[in-house]
Amino acid sequence: MFAKILGTTLAGTVFATAAFGGGAVFADSTPAASTTPAATAPADHTNRVAVDALRDVLNRMVRDGILTDRQRDVVVDAVQKADWDGYSVRRLREILDTVVDNGVITGREADAIVDAVRHSDKVVFRLANVLDTLTDKGVLSRDQTAAIVAALHRADWDGFSIDRLGRILAELARHGVISAAQREAIMDGMRR
Repeated sequence: MFAKILGTTLAGTVFATAAFGGGAVFADSTPAASTTPAATAPADHTNRVAVDALRDVLNRMVRDGILTDRQRDVVVDAVQKADWDGYSVRRLREILDTVVDNGVITGREADAIVDAVRHSDKVVFRLANVLDTLTDKGVLSRDQTAAIVAALHRADWDGFSIDRLGRILAELARHGVISAAQREAIMDGMRR
């Protein structure tokens, strides 16, 4: 979904620039180096890793009597339909709000799911917490967070290897998308 929004926005910007006197935009045919990676990604694998990790969390909640099998299945289905990639707990809550609105789970059950994800030992969820926290604190901009997520999709990050995550972030720092200090802040959050 992010790729669709980004693509539409970029296409509209290029068209508007050319249409309103910015025709010189097309004069240079050599591509400029982009600081923001495009959101082309093997999203299926990334999304599958996130959904599998969420399913593990939900299965524990079913086993502990917090959710029913049906509720778990509806939550998993909603997350899959929304193409959730696991990189934002805030986005998960938005998806859960639609399940609450449909009367399948209560607000408290949605809170319990979000809390279980936040405290999960799954690396992908730890990264989601770190990115959300650093964005909220202003350490990362929303554009930088989106660029990180796009790079993780492009690299088909498995959601497990912190070393590989570090290499992907180092590449972003090398290209000036994030600073070395921001990379370290992310890695410090991952090591906790």
